[in-house]
Amino acid sequence: MTSRTGLIAAGLLIVAVASSCGRAPHRRSAADRALDAVIAEIEAGRRTTPLVVQPAKGADATVTFLIGSSDGRVPRIVSDVTGWGENAADDTFDVAAGTMTRVGSSDWYRLDARVAPGARIEYLIVQGRTDYRTDPHNPRRAAFHGDEGVSEFVAPDYAPPAEASGSPGAPAGVLTDDVIESRALGGARRAAVYTPPGYRRDSAYPVAVFHALWGASGNREIARLLDRLTERRAIPPVVAAFLESHRAGDPDFHAGAPMRAFLDREVPAWLAARFGVTKSGGERAILAVSFGAKDALDAALDPAGAYGRLGLLIPGRRLTRADLDAVAAHRPARLRAAILAGLYDRSNLATARAARQALADAGDAVEYIEVPEGHNPATWRNHLGEVLVSVFRP
Repeated sequence: MTSRTGLIAAGLLIVAVASSCGRAPHRRSAADRALDAVIAEIEAGRRTTPLVVQPAKGADATVTFLIGSSDGRVPRIVSDVTGWGENAADDTFDVAAGTMTRVGSSDWYRLDARVAPGARIEYLIVQGRTDYRTDPHNPRRAAFHGDEGVSEFVAPDYAPPAEASGSPGAPAGVLTDDVIESRALGGARRAAVYTPPGYRRDSAYPVAVFHALWGASGNREIARLLDRLTERRAIPPVVAAFLESHRAGDPDFHAGAPMRAFLDREVPAWLAARFGVTKSGGERAILAVSFGAKDALDAALDPAGAYGRLGLLIPGRRLTRADLDAVAAHRPARLRAAILAGLYDRSNLATARAARQALADAGDAVEYIEVPEGHNPATWRNHLGEVLVSVFRP
């Protein structure tokens, strides 16, 4: 990425360009010529995009996207900061969101935005209704739906997650594949189970159940995260289960009573029969991402008391107002909950904040973690460690 000095110089350039907009179009100002020089540097491969400028530590940053388009089509930037064009109110898309402005008479276009200090933003370029592509002048990529990628940039104050690294020789837990026969869901469900370093079958480990995360790119990555957190004594050694709760063809994802029976009764019983785990619901946690947050909350509120701990990672708006209203009537035992939300998750941020309020009003212990990122796998993976530490705090 560009040096801090270069970013500040680019910021001065952006301000100068903005202040010259009222001049006669046939006259090229010094700022216009300087921008031409920046574009030439980008074309020559000596500079990357976008231009990100932060005037002072702790201040908002300005990002200037610069995209070349030689076919006459006006490009758009769809991103966390422009909302991806999604209208949460009616599930429609604004096909004009992020439309860029031409730079003079050139084939280049620009779009300016402001981001919070420490932001990590994902974006794509759109040229035509279905032509989504990464930024050819930005080498940074983030994972998106498997092996596909999106472009990514970070504000100068961004810091990678503290749990991203650990001792090379740290003891490693074991991740094994298994199968749960479920009467509630009408068939077998695959599971991957993590046992911590030094695991003993005759012990009674706390449990972390990851709902609907079997086979997600990252079960092994999460297992290594658990190793590092355990090594640092940030959490106690735990047994973790990654579940194939949903399967292609499931009617309505078996939401409601069938899924609740699977998560609250079948899964704890299955784990207890095969592993040295706690028999106390207060030492079990259920965690889910986005779409699965509704089922996880439903399971945690069940009178059976299977889970005393709850982790909601960028919860999606499948979690309705009615679900949150039900929190007030949940079982007498209180939950320890952690909610991770993205400041730039425009479609779901209100849901996360409402979930925090509903749990707090019910007397549950809630830690709310809001980060300047969007609704994507990198966000929850980067901050899963914080959620686990909060959920398993004594």
